[in-house]
Amino acid sequence: FYRAEEYHQRYLQKNPEGYCGLGGTGVVFPAQQPEKSLSHSVPLLDGKSLAATQLVVFEGVDCDYCRQFEAQVLKHWKSAVPVTRTPSAQAPVGWHLKSAVWASPTSVLFQNGEEISRFTGFNGDQHAFWNWLGHWTLTQEQQAIAFKGETEPAFTGSFLDNHVSGTYVDPVTGQPLFRSDAKFGSHSGWPSFFAPVSGALIMREDDSHGMHRIEVLSASSGIHLGHVFDDGPPPTGKRYCINSAVLRFVPD
Repeated sequence: FYRAEEYHQRYLQKNPEGYCGLGGTGVVFPAQQPEKSLSHSVPLLDGKSLAATQLVVFEGVDCDYCRQFEAQVLKHWKSAVPVTRTPSAQAPVGWHLKSAVWASPTSVLFQNGEEISRFTGFNGDQHAFWNWLGHWTLTQEQQAIAFKGETEPAFTGSFLDNHVSGTYVDPVTGQPLFRSDAKFGSHSGWPSFFAPVSGALIMREDDSHGMHRIEVLSASSGIHLGHVFDDGPPPTGKRYCINSAVLRFVPD
C-alpha cells in the first residue's frame, strides 16, 4: 500500500466536523488517544474569579493542535475578551457547558457563566477562529462592516474627530492597525490615515458597486476595514479611509 498524503493523516482529528465538511459519520472521534484525552481529575477553574464575558480554552494533554493554537493565537493575545486555559474537560465551578468537550483545543465563549458558543479544534486557520469570535462579540453594525463590507454613513464615525495620542486596533484581535500620528483630516467623512502599522493590513482589489477600488482588510482577523486611495498627503500619498465602527482605540 501507499501512505496517504500528510493532510489525510489523523484527518478527523484535524477536521472534527467530518470528512470534507459533509457532517461526518456520526461517530465521535477524540482529538487524542484515550490516555492523552482531556483530564477530568485536574483542579477546576473557579467561575467566581472569571469575567462576565470569558473565553475558556479546553486543552488536551500532549496536544499538538493545542501547541499550534498557543503559538499562533494565544501567544499574541490582545483581544478585549479575556482568555484562560484549562486541561480539564469540565466547566468552571458554577458555570455550565451546553455539551461535553470531546476535542482539543476547544474554545468556549461564556457569558454570565453560560456557554454561548464554541470553536472546536484548530487547523491553523486563524481567520476562521477570529471570524467566529467576532460574530459573537461585535455589534450588528460592526458585523455588517467587518464581514459584509458595508460602510458607515459619512461624518457619523466616533473616531472622525479623535485627536488623542494612541493606537487604533482591530476590534476583534486587538492587534495594532494605525498610529494616531498617521491620522489626518481628509474631509472625506471617515477617519483617514496616510500609513498603517507595518504588516497590519491586507489589500485586495474590489470591483463592487460599479467601481474599481482597493479594499483594506485587517491582517490579523481578515475583517473589512475600508479602502485605500492615492490622494493622501506626503510622505506616502495614500489615504486609508477606515470605518470607525471597526476600530478600537487604545490611548497612550
